[in-house]
Formats: sequence, C-alpha cells, structure tokens
Amino acid sequence: MLDWTELLTIATVSWLGIMSPGPDFVVVVRHSVSYGRRHGLTAALGVTTGTVVPLAYATFGAALLATQSDLVYLILQYAGSAYLAWLGFRALRSRPAPPDLDPLRLASPDTPDTDLEASPMPTEVPTRLRTFWTGVLITSLNAKAGLFYLSLFAMAVSANTPVAPRLLYCAYILISTMIWTSVVATLFGHGTVRRTFRAFGHWFDRFMGGVFILLALRTAFARR
Repeated sequence: MLDWTELLTIATVSWLGIMSPGPDFVVVVRHSVSYGRRHGLTAALGVTTGTVVPLAYATFGAALLATQSDLVYLILQYAGSAYLAWLGFRALRSRPAPPDLDPLRLASPDTPDTDLEASPMPTEVPTRLRTFWTGVLITSLNAKAGLFYLSLFAMAVSANTPVAPRLLYCAYILISTMIWTSVVATLFGHGTVRRTFRAFGHWFDRFMGGVFILLALRTAFARR
C-alpha cells in the first residue's frame, strides 16, 4: 500500500535536489546554448538516464557500500572529478569561430554531425549519441548524487516499504528530472537566449569550462 506521507516527502525534497545547480545542470545548459535545443534535450535525457544509477544505490542499498568503504567512495568521487575536469579543459581550448561563419547556423540541429575530438572549435557539433552519454556519465559518476538519494530514502522511506512503492518513488524522481532538465534545455536552447549567449562566442565555452573545473575541484575535495 502506498504511503502518501512518504510520497509527499520524496516529492518535496527530491525537487529541491533536482533544481539545485550542479554538473547535470551545467552540461544541459552548455549543450543547449552551444548546439541547440535538440542537443540540450538529448543531454537532459542522458542526465535522466544517468540518475537511474544513484537511484539504484538508494533503492537497493548498493550505496551503503560507498558509505562504509572509504576506498569505494574515493573511487567514485575521483572518477567523477576526473571526467568533469576533462570536459572543462576541453572547453577551455575553444577558439573563436571564423568571422565568415554563423555559429548559430553551424550549431543548429540540422547540421551534419562531426567529430568533436577533431578540433576544439566551438562551431563543431558532437553527435547526439555523444551528447547523451555525456549526460549519463556526468550523473552516474556523481557520488554526491548517490549519497543524496540514499539519505533521502533512508530519511523518508520505511525499511518495511515494499519494492513496488520504492520503484514508484524512483519513477517519480526520474520523471521530475526529465521535466526540469527539459525546461532548462528549452529555455537555454531558445534562439533569442542562444544568440545572447553565443554573442560571447568562445568565451562562453571557456567560462563553462571553468565552471566544470571548479565543480571537479569541489567534488574531488568534498567531504561526505
């Protein structure tokens, strides 16, 4: 039987966590502004998919291992930090677009996909599959997300709560995550907003790269 008190607590607290700016928010904003709404929504789908990992920790207790083992926690923490730092340094290498090229046209969803690794030019568009997996890795390697959901479930969900309601809570969180990140992608992927941000060209990419690196340092040196 569904406990409405549990559901209300999960619904309220989870939204506070979902809306808090973090690596997932940053990756959706960057892809929306740089490559358009479709890439932003793809990143949002990746973030939502990646959220399955910390939710699995919380629902089935796998994160208890991370809370009890310093080694496991450090591995998750440093893996996530390294990935954020890699994204940041790659963004810092962005160069100004040639003056005869329209970055919004080149970054439109209709532009043929190119290999992002070939050059750090901000006008080159990654494949949507790569965008998706970036969102997945950003969230699934976030050790803090796993501990957040573990703490939430430990606080709000009784040990006697059956599996079915727990899965319902997880579904609610996933739907909420997709809704919020889609709103962010739609807002920052809007033409007017994109033109405002893209007016700063490569400086926007470099700024977002700096944000990624700061998040990496924060994650690497954060205490539980």
